[in-house]
Amino acid sequence: MSATLTFKISQSFTEFSKEEWNLLVPSDSVFQEFEFLSGLENTGCIGNGDWIPVIVSARQEGVLKGVLPAYLRSDSYGEYIFDFQWANAFHRAGIPYYPKLTVSVPFTPVTGNRILLSADLGDSEKDSLSSLLLQKLLEFGKEKETSSVHILFCKENEQKLGILNSFAPRLSHQYHWFNKGFASFEDFLSTLVKDRRKTIRQERRKISESGLMIQTLTGDQITEEHAHIFFQFYQDTHSKKWGQAYLNRKFFLEMHRNFRHRLLLVLANDTSGKPLGGSWNVFRDGFIFGRYWGALEHVPNLHFECCYYRLIDFAIEHKMERVEAGAQGEHKFLRGYEAVPMYSLHHIYNEQGRAAIESYLEREIVMERENISAYNSQSPIKSLREGN
Repeated sequence: MSATLTFKISQSFTEFSKEEWNLLVPSDSVFQEFEFLSGLENTGCIGNGDWIPVIVSARQEGVLKGVLPAYLRSDSYGEYIFDFQWANAFHRAGIPYYPKLTVSVPFTPVTGNRILLSADLGDSEKDSLSSLLLQKLLEFGKEKETSSVHILFCKENEQKLGILNSFAPRLSHQYHWFNKGFASFEDFLSTLVKDRRKTIRQERRKISESGLMIQTLTGDQITEEHAHIFFQFYQDTHSKKWGQAYLNRKFFLEMHRNFRHRLLLVLANDTSGKPLGGSWNVFRDGFIFGRYWGALEHVPNLHFECCYYRLIDFAIEHKMERVEAGAQGEHKFLRGYEAVPMYSLHHIYNEQGRAAIESYLEREIVMERENISAYNSQSPIKSLREGN
C-alpha cells in the first residue's frame, strides 16, 4: 500500500459512518453491516458491562480501508463456540480467564468475514492489512491483560491467515442448505431418499390442511406491529428454553426502522388472524440466515415450515445460493441440510494454557472431520451418501 496507514482502537460504532463501514461488508456477511451492529449498541444489547466494542480500524489518507470489530467479554454466553471448560481449567489453576476478547457477531452463530476490508485492495494487500489488524488486536489484548483472543465463525481463508499470526485453529460444524439450481421445492425433494421425501411432504401437507395463514414478508411489507409480534415470539422462546433473552424490544423496533430491507419474516396466523408463531430471518443477495423462532401455541410441524421449508421456497424462487439456519439441530440435517465445517481461531496468552488448549484443539479437529464425514455419509441427500 503506497500511503501510510493510520490505526485506531474505537469503543463505539458511533465513531464510524454507515456509508464508509458498509462499503467493506461482503454480501455473505450481512450481520457485519453497520445497521445491525450499531443497532445492538444503540438499544443497549451490547456495551453495558459486557460485549464492549473494541474496533481496530485502519485508514489511508482518511479513507477507511479495514476494520476488525471485537468485543471485550466478561463471560462466554452468546458465543456458541464453547470454551467454558477452558475457563474452568484456568480458574482451577488460579489464572483469570476473563476478561477476554471475542471477534464475532454478538449472539449470532453465523459465518462471515470477521475482518472487513476495502474491495479495492489487491489480494496481497488484503493479507498484509489483515495481519496488521490482527496484531493490533493482540497488542491491545495483552496491554489490557486479557487471557485470550477468539475469532468465531470466520471464513476458511481467515483461519489460514490467523494461523500465520499465532492463532490456533478450531473446527466445529453446522447444517446449511445449498441450492443446486432447483426449479421448485419438489425438484429439491427429488434429491432426497424416499423416506425423507415422504416425511417432508406429510409435514407440509398437515400445515397446509391446518387452515393457518402463513405469510412471507420482506422490506416495506414489514410493519412496526411485526416488530412487536416477533419480539413476543422471541421472548416466549427464551422463557421456555434459555432463560434470560439477550435482545430487547427496542432492538426489534430498531431493526424495523433501519434494517427491514434485509429482513425476511415468516408469520403464521390462525383463522381469526391472531399471530401464532414465525421465524425472523436476514438475507442479502444469495444468502439467507435463519435467526429467531417463536410460537405462542404449539402447532405440530409449524417450526419446520417457518424455519426451513419457507426459507428453501424463497431461496429457490429467488435463485439464492445458501440457507444457514443457525447452530445445533439434527432436525435440519434430516430435512436436507448438509453438515459443513465451521472455522474459529484462538490465541491464549498464558504459555501453559496455550500449550494445553492447542493440544486439545488438534485432537478435536480430527474428531470433527470424522463427525462431518459420518453425518454426510448418512445424509438424506442421495449424492452425499454416494460420495462418502
